[in-house]
Amino acid sequence: MQMTPTDDQLPPCMFCGQDERVELFEIWSDHRFMTQTCCETLHDSVVHEMTDDPDWARTLLRRIGADLYTGHTLRRLADDGGCGMLLDWQLRICPVTFAVARQFVDRHHAHCRAPRCWRFGVAVRNGTTLIGVAMIGNPVARGFAGRGIVEVNRLCVRRDIPAALRWNAASMLLGQAARTAEQRGWSRIITYTRVDEAGTSLIASGWKREAVVRGRGWHGGARSRSNRNAFVDKIRWGKELHPPRQAARCPVTSQAPMDRTSLAFATPFALTGQPQAVPLGLF
Repeated sequence: MQMTPTDDQLPPCMFCGQDERVELFEIWSDHRFMTQTCCETLHDSVVHEMTDDPDWARTLLRRIGADLYTGHTLRRLADDGGCGMLLDWQLRICPVTFAVARQFVDRHHAHCRAPRCWRFGVAVRNGTTLIGVAMIGNPVARGFAGRGIVEVNRLCVRRDIPAALRWNAASMLLGQAARTAEQRGWSRIITYTRVDEAGTSLIASGWKREAVVRGRGWHGGARSRSNRNAFVDKIRWGKELHPPRQAARCPVTSQAPMDRTSLAFATPFALTGQPQAVPLGLF
């Protein structure tokens, strides 16, 4: 795919004398790209300027169609950790299915396999590349069950890609997990990290360090569990949420006559003597 500037009148190249052209010739799925110029000397000059001035490089790439032809917003020109440069797109939160998230965690998580179930999940992409996922479910500790608390059971960001492409991905996932839990009515969200992990992304997302939990086995009498990573002390992090209050139901008062519908809603056994399905409207 060849992309050219939109200017009709092009100045002459200072090196070859022909029309000066810098074109975005090809973009690959691994964020590498290829430019094409009117002469080799201009190409070397453009590459040198891109390396020295990332802001200039981003402006140039946008001008020659990087955003337009890919549908993504260029965040910066990133170093691949070697001798090349990569197109680093703006990270964006997107939905993810349980099957995709579970497969991603099983493949990329450093310590644990994916949980067997969840409440919901979120993902973050860099362009079309899936960078990380968060799986949110019920608290593992029984003491937190039934108290309006959910837990980020897994947070996984790819480590097999250059660090520049995944910058800020973990913080975005943690922030979105808390916002989604709050919108769904939970009052608190927690997660755990190993004591040898800094928790920088959690601090950046507004989470608070709450306690140190002693490492112990997870086997029980009724169900055997994997003890991989179990005997390492953990740090519990938490964040208080403020879910929106649900609309209060209209109270039944003595001043207003009670019709058959409101009576059936208030006392489902009163009219028929049989149980009736009453919509709870919790979500």
